[in-house]
Amino acid sequence: MNSRPSVLYVEDEEDDIFFMRNAFKRLGIEDRFHAVMDGDRAISYLAGHEDYADRERHPLPSFVLLDLNLPILSGFEVLEWLRAQPQFQSLPVIIFSSSGRTEDRQRAENLGATEYVLKPASGAQFLVMARQLKESWLGRQGEAPDAP
Repeated sequence: MNSRPSVLYVEDEEDDIFFMRNAFKRLGIEDRFHAVMDGDRAISYLAGHEDYADRERHPLPSFVLLDLNLPILSGFEVLEWLRAQPQFQSLPVIIFSSSGRTEDRQRAENLGATEYVLKPASGAQFLVMARQLKESWLGRQGEAPDAP
C-alpha cells in the first residue's frame, strides 16, 4: 500500500480542480493529488467502495480538502459521515469554500472541521494555497524539502 501522504480534494468545479492539480504538479507532488466531484464519490473513495478499493491507485488521504457546495451530498454531509466513522474521526478535514458566511464556518467547526479556508480569488493563487497545504499536511512525515 502507498504510504506517501496524499490529499483527497472534493470539488465539483472543474476549473478549481484544474488549478489545484496544476499547483500540485508545479510543486512536484501531482502523484499525491486525488480528486472526486461530488459528496457521494467522496464517501465511496474514503470507504474504498467499487473502483476506489484499489488503494495503490486511490490511497487513503492524509487530509481531505472539502468544498461545501457539492452535488448529491453536501460537504457538510460528507463531514458528518466522516466524523461518524471511527477510523476517520481524527482525519484532518480542511473546508475549502468560497463561502465566508459565519454560519457556514460555525457549522463546519461544530461538525469537526480541522480548518476553514476561503478559496483563492484567482487561479494563480492556488499555487500559494497548495504550497501551504504541502508544508502543513504533506511535509510532516520525513518528506523531501519543498520544490522551488
